[in-house]
Amino acid sequence: MFGLKWRADRGAIPKKRLEEHYASYVAGIFRTLRFATGEAHGRAEMMEFSFLAERHALNFSGGQYRIDFARIPGALAGLAKQLLEMEATGDQARTEAWFTKYDRMPSELKAMLATTGDIPVDINPVFATLPTLQEHLRMAKDAANSVGAMSMR
Repeated sequence: MFGLKWRADRGAIPKKRLEEHYASYVAGIFRTLRFATGEAHGRAEMMEFSFLAERHALNFSGGQYRIDFARIPGALAGLAKQLLEMEATGDQARTEAWFTKYDRMPSELKAMLATTGDIPVDINPVFATLPTLQEHLRMAKDAANSVGAMSMR
């Protein structure tokens, strides 16, 4: 996400679409947080969310979170800087302090996510087994043969 503004500033993507990209990114964070923060991906998203909220790129007001589109590019740059420095230096103490500080879900976010319980989380694919597929193929062939036989009459 850090590179998004850079690309827009250089004409690689339309600047007028930046807000859409930022909104999609934040929506992705909310989607991931619905699944909880017990695994690595969820924890990472929680920390990104918390960092952006601390920088006032995300603000809670009137029961909703709002994106401050003027602040989010700088907040994402700061996020990238922090994460890349920790990775580059291998500073374990700094990384552990980061987790302690940002790996916390605010109560208003918990309450907001709790209201989404009746919204489907994802699609529920149903996979057919090989015998089922073979049966469907046989039925399709039988139907095609029946249509062919009927048209010859």
